[in-house]
Amino acid sequence: MIQKKSWLNVSDNTNVNWLQTFHLYKGFRRQSSTIGFFIKGSARVVEPPRVEYKGFKFKFNKKGNICRGLLVRTAFPNRRLDGSVSRFYENSIILIKKKQNPKSKYIFGPSVFNLKRKKFKTLFKSVV
Repeated sequence: MIQKKSWLNVSDNTNVNWLQTFHLYKGFRRQSSTIGFFIKGSARVVEPPRVEYKGFKFKFNKKGNICRGLLVRTAFPNRRLDGSVSRFYENSIILIKKKQNPKSKYIFGPSVFNLKRKKFKTLFKSVV
C-alpha cells in the first residue's frame, strides 16, 4: 500500500533512482494504491548523465521533474485467491510515458503474477 509522500525505488534504467509520490490515480480522494496502479511523483535522487550521452539529444530527468509510473512491487503483502502471499523488500515502480509505454528498455527485478497490465508483464524476466 502506497500513500502520498512515500518514496519509491525506480527499477528501470532511466537516470532516476528514487521518486516521491504526490498523486495517486483512479479516484478523487484515493488514500492508498497497490500493485498495478499508476502514480505521479517527483524525481528526488537522480544520477548525472554519462559521458557517452553528452553529444546526443537524449532527454534526461532532473531533480524535481514530474514523472508518471506504474507500481510494480510493494512491501505490503499481496494475497492471491489460492491463499499464497507475495511480499517484496521495497516499493518500486517503472517510469512510463503518457501513452502507457515504458520510458526505458530494461527493467530490473521480478514482477507479480497478478499485474493488471499484461503489456508490462511481458517486459520482466521473471514472474513471481
